[in-house]
Amino acid sequence: MIDLPLPILILQHPQEPSRKDNQVSSARILEETLNPCHVAVGLSWRNLEQALKNFDAISGVEELKKPSLWATLYLGTKKQSQHEEAMESGLYYLDKKGNPREPDDAPIGGLILLDGTWAQAKTMWWRNAWLLKTKRIHLVPKTKSLYGNIRKEPRPECVSTLEAAAETLSFMGIDPSVESTLKVNFSKQLEEYKKNRHSQRTEE
Repeated sequence: MIDLPLPILILQHPQEPSRKDNQVSSARILEETLNPCHVAVGLSWRNLEQALKNFDAISGVEELKKPSLWATLYLGTKKQSQHEEAMESGLYYLDKKGNPREPDDAPIGGLILLDGTWAQAKTMWWRNAWLLKTKRIHLVPKTKSLYGNIRKEPRPECVSTLEAAAETLSFMGIDPSVESTLKVNFSKQLEEYKKNRHSQRTEE
């Protein structure tokens, strides 16, 4: 288990755990590898406090109940994706309209990620109005997703929840070994999945 200086809250769409390829879901690896990290499954929560209700590792930390201390990794828009080829990989802060802005002086107290397909994540974003009170950050990833052909991404710049978390943490200045450990674990999971799938096809 890797200890982090800030908590990670993953809001997971309820249909994600029931996918046929749920064996390659990356949120579970994050929860099993990082501390503090919590996966909350659902479509909507009244507020941040409700989303943190079962996050035992930070239970009782009153200041973390303030949405303004958290940053949500925002998926961006199609318009933004058209310009990403000319943008360097990195973490970008966005204003409420989705336009780039200068980073806050105040440090990020916690990180929120939306886990599901692009459409599902978009649904969760709009169903939870309190997310608009959090800082909005956008990742331009370093490389394409390790998923490859296992899961088709809606846009080239889309990556798994794990890869997004790993690279975001590195860009935030956290030990890069965290990113490498997460990606190695994820790669092993994908290889195991491909082997099992190949074996099943051979048996058929």
